[in-house]
Amino acid sequence: MQSYKKEFAEFLVRAEALQFGEFTLKSGRNSPYFFNSSKFNTGPLIEELGRYYASAIEENAPNCSLIFGPAYKGIPLCVSAATALSSSLNQNIGYFFNRKEKKTHGDQGSLVGQLPLAKDSVVMVDDVFTDGLTKIESVAMIRELCGVKFTGVLVVLDRMEKNSLGRDAIADFEQITGVPVWSIITIREVCDYLKNREIDGHVVLDEDIFLKIEHYLEEHSVR
Repeated sequence: MQSYKKEFAEFLVRAEALQFGEFTLKSGRNSPYFFNSSKFNTGPLIEELGRYYASAIEENAPNCSLIFGPAYKGIPLCVSAATALSSSLNQNIGYFFNRKEKKTHGDQGSLVGQLPLAKDSVVMVDDVFTDGLTKIESVAMIRELCGVKFTGVLVVLDRMEKNSLGRDAIADFEQITGVPVWSIITIREVCDYLKNREIDGHVVLDEDIFLKIEHYLEEHSVR
């Protein structure tokens, strides 16, 4: 596993964005772990998250020149990712995001930030991948407005689960849009690295929790 993934797994725990226990998800499933991206709610945390986005973008889309974040959660993510990637590559990486409602005065339009050009390699960043509908709409919108294609979509954590229809939402998205989906880390990578490992003097993922997640994935995993 890449070193940035190992550091990121520990970062998720320290930021309390990844918790282990018993949780009821929006889907109604009972999960032995929970990911909450709203925990990245301070300057230092969102800055550090941006560095991990940048590492994953460099690995998967080394020619990326522009980062898109779908409103609303994607807005701080694209800013922090573009900032970190610009610093890492020592070059200007742009960002842009969409408005939920089209503005009819001032700088009118649906998009804010550096508008993409045909030559740009554009990556979309978001926190998680659920049913993929919002991302499908975003891809269609940017293609219609700007005539550019996304190089890929990057999310924080891939839960590797079936959606409510029992299908792999990521595979469906890739088939519909032709755009690949990557993650900074997958739940299996998290478990393999954190199992019985001390983080700041505490083991957060012991054998019992590891087996609970394994059983959960046996029932709900698609990959």
